[in-house]
Amino acid sequence: MGIIGTAGERQHTHPPERADDLADMELPDQDGAEHRLGDYWKDAPAVLVWLRHYG
Repeated sequence: MGIIGTAGERQHTHPPERADDLADMELPDQDGAEHRLGDYWKDAPAVLVWLRHYG
């Protein structure tokens, strides 16, 4: 028996081969304004982090 709410088997990610595939994706900020991901790395590298919200 495992901890309640945990995955029963290992999960795998499926990242794109190139980050360019994500450049045109738009996501809302905390105020609801849409931002194009490619704008964050047009001048320098960027790190994207997705956090899962528990609660």
